[in-house]
This record gives sequence, structure tokens and C-alpha cells, in this order.
Amino acid sequence: LGEDNGDYQLQSAYVFAGGTGVDVALYDLRMTGGPSSGNQAVQRYRPQALQNKSSVAVSGIDLSRNKRELLVSYESDQIYTFPIFPNASAAGPSLLDIDSNDGADKKSNEPIPELCSYGGHLNRMTFLKQAKYAGPNDEYICTGSDSGHAWIYEKDSGAVVSFLKADNHTCNGIVPHPSLPYFITYGIDSTAKLWRATSPVDNEVDDTDLGRFKYSREVEYEKSIVLRKWRDARRGKPIDLEDEEISFLPDEITDDDDDLDDEIGMMGIFLRHRYTNALPYIGNNLMNLNSRLKKNYFTCCRSVGMDEVEPVKSGIASLRRRVALMKSRYQADRLGLEWNSRTPWLMKPRDSILEQLQKERKDPTDMISYGAAVDLIPDDPSCWIPFERLMTNPPEMGGSPFNVKRYERFILESCADDSITPVARANQIDVFEEGTESSLEVTVDSLDAKCASQKHSIQSNEMLAKSSESDGQSYSHTQAWDILYQTVTLLKEAGNEALKSSQPALAAQRYDKAINYCSIAYLNFPVGNSLFLAEHQYVISKNSGFECRWNPLLKQLIMIRLNLSMCFLKEELKDTKEALSQANLALRALRPFTEKGVVLTGKKLSKKRKDEPYETFKEAKTLQAKAYFRLGSAQLAATDFEEAVRSFDRSARCSKEVDAQVEDAVVRKLNEAKRRRKEKKEKERKKFKLMFSSQSQGDED
Repeated sequence: LGEDNGDYQLQSAYVFAGGTGVDVALYDLRMTGGPSSGNQAVQRYRPQALQNKSSVAVSGIDLSRNKRELLVSYESDQIYTFPIFPNASAAGPSLLDIDSNDGADKKSNEPIPELCSYGGHLNRMTFLKQAKYAGPNDEYICTGSDSGHAWIYEKDSGAVVSFLKADNHTCNGIVPHPSLPYFITYGIDSTAKLWRATSPVDNEVDDTDLGRFKYSREVEYEKSIVLRKWRDARRGKPIDLEDEEISFLPDEITDDDDDLDDEIGMMGIFLRHRYTNALPYIGNNLMNLNSRLKKNYFTCCRSVGMDEVEPVKSGIASLRRRVALMKSRYQADRLGLEWNSRTPWLMKPRDSILEQLQKERKDPTDMISYGAAVDLIPDDPSCWIPFERLMTNPPEMGGSPFNVKRYERFILESCADDSITPVARANQIDVFEEGTESSLEVTVDSLDAKCASQKHSIQSNEMLAKSSESDGQSYSHTQAWDILYQTVTLLKEAGNEALKSSQPALAAQRYDKAINYCSIAYLNFPVGNSLFLAEHQYVISKNSGFECRWNPLLKQLIMIRLNLSMCFLKEELKDTKEALSQANLALRALRPFTEKGVVLTGKKLSKKRKDEPYETFKEAKTLQAKAYFRLGSAQLAATDFEEAVRSFDRSARCSKEVDAQVEDAVVRKLNEAKRRRKEKKEKERKKFKLMFSSQSQGDED
């Protein structure tokens, strides 16, 4: 710290240090105020969330190039930045700032709280995981992690911009080159790796926003865990969050086959490599960022529920906030969308691309092209619903985790254009502060204003913007249910459009996403402050997990499952097992409504609620006929002709029960199943006849 006058003793008189505790301190080595070394501390720094935590330790410290910010990494927690002296000049703290540091913080002996927090990684298996600033102007923050990945965060947003598998066991840190785009990663395995930051080396790779969108349409569809394990997705995974205001949505679960390091601690990072048959992968792993974020968050939630040692001591709420932000940024980058860190769940297409598509006479308003409304819906409900005031009351704090209220001026100076000299920037800030409007709001809200003028896929952003600005109550159960229904409906219609366009993989992805949104209404989980779900979950729990109220959302879920079952019979996807599963789940959802005039309720559906309108029975039977048709089609594809005949026959009978005409497709499929059943039996008869005739001839010989 201090002025750059070439005086080594002057430059080295101040040092930052931390150890087995929360605080990091700036020490003046020339001060000898007493026997205790604590008297040498000029200033202390401590994250607000770790005020009462004694079981953390500092694992790394770094200083920004302009000497204005301090970067601290904690074992068993995340990464934090601190303003070294919040009121120092934009040119950086000087000796005068240090000597005159008699502000409120020092007088009260209070540590300076963090400027911002970063992290979705875990830092618990090894000690001294370093964190470093990187980039010509410290635009990035990089660190290692227990999973062997190197994480590179964008400093101004907190999002992950690079995710590298850098070590076979655990990556302990990254050392960036001070001026060139190179860095070295190191960890537990026997090699350090040299990396270069570069654009794609393949000239055929289109890394523009529109190019990434086009590539997203070619990526192979992968089923979500909610789809694969609808009823038992959380079996054997206790989640009991201490904070009742925090929800844990179904899309936040992970697979049952946890990594060894989560089960047996430090030894797991060695056993994971020793007992795996897969070759170690070293390279860009950004495609797996979401799954790693989900796993890390689940690991932390489970540790809270099971009273284990918490991997992140600062708490679940702040971690979820960062994870949701990073997953939203990943979706925006993958689809080439515009994104902002304050409300990351609100995305919009880029105007430049829309103009380009209009010049090429391509229609950007359909549900397939770039900028389709359905692509603006967050991929995971957990990235949007807990932070949305129209769905959660009160909402969790979302967006970029900057300490804006305390450090407004400091953040404004740090985020300003780097081409402006520090002195000119400081003068500019002074002019802004003399204005009538908040300078920070003017700077940060410019993108939000553009976003609010767009028609959102769920509801009008104008309405959202007004509700966000209003001090009044904007939450209502009815409105929350309506937004959820509109979201699911849009996803279903977009899936239908993709199916008509001969894109079954895209259709399946959208149907899958719709089922994830339906899951918050029909699966049991901690709802937090999403109060509109609390009563609904109670009613479902009293009816053995069945929805016993015939409503539009349930009908949409059933139709989505039937359409998805059809997708899985297409040659591009061909998954008869999943097609059978989706048809059976649709039939299960219809069970309470298949008797005329009554609805089955209670445990094991043993009770009957009378006086149900005939229209309910008619609609349910119509859907049941379609469900049996989809089930029969899947059984036919699986060559189970006997069961296929039964299913098609049941489909015909369901239609007749409500005086509806049996569809021609059902009749054709029924006849086909009977014909193929007959052919199969004939082949089996001939096979047995040949077998017994051969045996008789052998006996005569």
C-alpha cells in the first residue's frame, strides 16, 4: 500500500494477514504499541454472515492492482471482496488515508464488512485453496475447488465465465500471469497445468450469440431428475432446512449415486480416482456447470438437515442466491440472450440479433426461432420463483450479492469505464451525487429499463416492474397460481410447436421443463415463503399424494405427459421404457376422477366425494382414453402385444362410456396389435412344433 515512490521499506510496511478465524487484518509493521500483536492492526475485515462463526479459516488473500480491494477466500466457506478503505480516493488508498483512518469503523473498532461475495464451489477437503484476481483490470476472480474444477468468476456480476476440470482430485488454486492471457492450475495430482485464455481454436465454431443459440438446438436432450424420478426423487435424501422461510424445490435434488467425497470426506477424493474406470478428463467443462452447482447446493442443504458439518458456513440463503444467478447467466449465454445481474431471471433477446433476423426476412416471433418467448422462462423454477414477489411472500433476496446500500459510491467508482482516469472518475462521481436521481440507480438500471419494456413469457414485465417499485402488497395466491398455469401452458404449446416442426428432442426438452414447473404443485418439499403452495401440499398429503380437485393445471400436466410419451416413441429419442412411464403416470393422475358423479379421496382413495359435475367425468374419461392409447402404443413398440391389445381395448371402452366416437387411430392400432399378437403366437407354435419334432426323431434313433 502507499504511493509508488520506489521505497521498498515504505511499500512493505503494511501487510494483510489472516489465520484460523474470521478476521483478516491490515497490520502496520512499524507499530509497537504493546506486547500484543493486535495493537499493530490498522483495520480489520469480516464478512457479515460469518460474524459468529469460529470454525472457519482464511485460505487465501489477494490484493487488487489498484490497491482498493482485498480478496479473501475462506476454508468451509466462499470468497469475499472488501474495500480496503471505503472512503479512499478512486486512485487508490495512500499513506495519508492509512494514517488518517480515524473514521467510524475504526473508532468503534468494528471490522469492515464485505463488498461482495462469490462462490458456488466447495472449499473443505484441502487447506489453503488460493483465490486470485485475474485480467488486465482485475475483471475476474479465480479459485480451485474440491471437485477438481478451476472456477473463474466475473467480478462485476458474480457469474461463472469459465469452468475447467483442472485436477483429477482437488484443484487448490490458479496462478494468473500478471499481463498475458495465461494461468497455471495446481492441485493434488502430480501435475500442474498451463492454460491459455483464447477464442475457439476451431474456425468452424460459431461463438457468437446467435451461433450459441443454434448449437443449443443441436445438443442431445437429457432427461431431468424430476422427470426420471417423479415419485421417489427424494427417497433417502433428508432435507430439513432450519430456516422455514427458505424453500427447497424439486428441481434442486440430485441423483442418488453421490460422489465418494461427499460420503467419506477427505479419503473420498483419492478413492474417487482409484476406483473409477473412466479416463481422467482435463479441459473445459462448462457444459456441466449446472449439474455441479446443483450438487454442491444439495450437499450443503443435506448437511444442514442431517446436522453435519456445513460445507458453507455463511448459510444456505446466500449460497442459493449465487447459484441461481450463475445458472441464469449460463442459460442466457447458452441461448445468446441479454441478461442482467440484478434480476437474472428476467432475460430478453438481443436487439441486434432481432434486427439481423428481420433483414434476413426470418420470423423471430414463432416458438422455434431465436428470441422465442418460451426460451425466456428460467430453465429451473428454483432460479426464479423464490425471488419473485408475485410468487413468494416475502421473496428471498436475489440477484448480484453486492453490498449496494453501504458501498454505493465505491461500487459506482469500481464499475465505471476503465478508460476514464481514476481522478476524472472521482470528479464524475461527485457530479452524479449532486444530481436529483440516485447515481447507482441510473447506472445499474439502464438494462433493467430495456428488459421491463419487453413482453415476458410469463407475465408483462411492466407489471413486474411496477410491483417491484411499489411499497404495497403485490402477492396473492390466485395470481401466483395463474402465473404458474400460464408458464406451464406456454411450455406445453411451445413443445407442441416443436413437435409439429419435426423436432422431437426440442419438444421433449420443453415438456420436461413444464413438468419441472408442475412439480412444485404436486411434489412434497419445503415451500418456504411460497405460501400459495402450503395449503395445496397439505390437501395432497391427505389424499395419498393425489390431486383430487379437477383443475386446468392438472389437465395440462396430464396432456404434457401424454405428448412426452409420444416423443419418446420417435426414432430420434426411442425410449419405450420412459414412454410407458409417462403414460402410466398420466393414468395414475386420473384415478380419482374415473367414476361418474364422484371423486375418490382420502388415504388409498377409499372415500368418495359426491356431486361432482358430469363434465369432470367426461373430460377425465376422454383423457383416460388418450392415456390408454399412448400406453398401448408404447407396449406395441416394446413388442408386448398382449398388453397392447388390452390398453387399446380400454381406450375404446373409455370413449364409449362418455358416448364419444372411438378414434380411427385407436381402431387401427388395436387391429395391428391383434395381428402382431397372432403372428407372434404362430411363430411360437411353429418353434415349439419344430423343437418337439426334433426331440421325437432323436428318441426314435
